Amino acid sequence: MKFGGSCLVDENAFHRILKITELYADSKKIYVVSALNGITDLLFSTAQNISNLAILDKNMAIIEKRHFNIIEQIFEENSEYYNKSREFIDKRLSDLEDIFADIREFGLEPYYQDYILSFGEILSTNILHQFLLSHEFDSVYIPANKIIITNDEFNNAYPIYSLTNVRIQRLLIPLLENPLKNTIICVTGFIGRNKIGYTTTLGRGGSDYTATILAHSIHDVGSDKDIKIILWKDVDGLLTIHPKYDPKSSLIRNLDYNEAMHIANFGAKILHPKCLEAIEKKKIPLEIRNFQKPLEEFNYTRISEMSDKGQIKGISCEENSSLITVSSGSLVDVPGVLAKIFKVMSKNNISVSLVAQSASEVSTAFIVKKEDSKKALDALEKAGYFSEFFKITHEMVAILNITGTKILENKTKALIFTALDEKNIPVIAMSQSTKELNLSLVIHNENVKDAILVAHKYLSIT
Repeated sequence: MKFGGSCLVDENAFHRILKITELYADSKKIYVVSALNGITDLLFSTAQNISNLAILDKNMAIIEKRHFNIIEQIFEENSEYYNKSREFIDKRLSDLEDIFADIREFGLEPYYQDYILSFGEILSTNILHQFLLSHEFDSVYIPANKIIITNDEFNNAYPIYSLTNVRIQRLLIPLLENPLKNTIICVTGFIGRNKIGYTTTLGRGGSDYTATILAHSIHDVGSDKDIKIILWKDVDGLLTIHPKYDPKSSLIRNLDYNEAMHIANFGAKILHPKCLEAIEKKKIPLEIRNFQKPLEEFNYTRISEMSDKGQIKGISCEENSSLITVSSGSLVDVPGVLAKIFKVMSKNNISVSLVAQSASEVSTAFIVKKEDSKKALDALEKAGYFSEFFKITHEMVAILNITGTKILENKTKALIFTALDEKNIPVIAMSQSTKELNLSLVIHNENVKDAILVAHKYLSIT
C-alpha cells in the first residue's frame, strides 16, 4: 500500500491508517510512504536559493515545525515514540544542513538535488513507523535506497531489477515469509540508489512507482505470487473525464494495463504510466482507492487483466501544445526527411508526442510541448536543409485523446466525427497507430470543452 502526503495530514489521518491496517490484518503488508504535502517542493526551493540564508533558515524552521506538529498530535508527549521521532528528525535535519553547506560550496549538482529531495520521505516514513509501533504493531523501517538499485539518471531514475531483486531477497522476503510474525514493512517512497551509493529519485509519481517496483521484485523472488497494490489517494480513482470539464464525470471501475497506460499518458495525473510497466507482465492487480473511504467495496478503480472491452474508457485533453508543420512540394519521395526532423529534435532534447504525415509526404506535422516550441522552431531554421527547401509553421493547439478498445471500430470513429461536426469543431490533424487503443485529434484550444462534452454525449461513457 502506498500512502501519499494527503494521508499524513493530521491525527485523524494517522488513525485512518490504523483502521486500514486492521481491515487488512490477515495480509502481509508493505507501506510505501510519501513526504508530507509540500515538503519536497520546500526542500527543492531551499536548495535553489542556497545563497539566501534568510530563506534557508525560514524553510528549515517550517520543515521542522511541520513534522513536530504531526508528532505532537499522534504521540503522547515525552513517550518513547515521541522522543525517538523527535531525535530522528533532529539528526536528519542536521544532516540536511550539512548538505546545504556542501551545495553552497560546490553547487547544486544532480546527485545533491536527489539527496536533498529524499529527506521528505525519510522523515515521514519514520514517523509512520514509530506510530505503528506505538499501537503495538510489529513495524520495520527500511529506507528504499537500501533495497532499490537504479541507473544513474538522477531526478528520473529507473530500477535495475537484477540488483534490486538480490536486495529484496535478502532484506524483505525473510520478513514477509516469516510465519510467526506479521511485520509491517515501512519503506520510503520516491527514492533509490545507484550502484556506487548515490541517492537517486524516481521522478513524478515516484512513490507509486516504488510500490510497483517492490511488487515486481517480490513476484520475481518470493514464493507467494498473490500480490496486490493499493494506492491510497484523495480521489475515488480514475475518471472518464477530468472534472474541470465535467463535474459529473464517471468513475472508471475496471480497465486493463494497456488502457490504463494510455489514460495515464494522456493527462491523468493520478497515476504515472511507468508504474504500470513494472507490473503488467507479472499481472499484478493495482487498485486506486479513496483514503477517506477505506470501507468502500465498489467505487474504486482496479487495473488488472479484466476490462469491459465494449466501453470507451476515457476522454482527455492536453491544452496549449505546439503543432509544428514542415511542408514542401519539391521533395516528394525524397527519403530521410522524417529522420532529419527527428534528428534535429533529438539533438535539442525535444520530445515529440504526436506525428501526422500526408501520404504524399508533402507535409509533416508534429506536436511538442509549449515550452519547447521556440527551441524547436529555431533548431529547424538553423538546419539549413529545412530553411532552404521547406516552409515551417506552428500554432498553439489542443490534443483530444479518446481511449478504449472500442476506438478500433469504424462506427466509433464515425460517432466521434459526427459529434464534433455538431459543434462545428474542425480536426486539424489526427494520429492512431495500428491496433492502438487511443485516437488523438488535434483541435483548436478554444474548442476543448465543447469537444470533450459532445464526444462524451455521443459515446455514452458510463
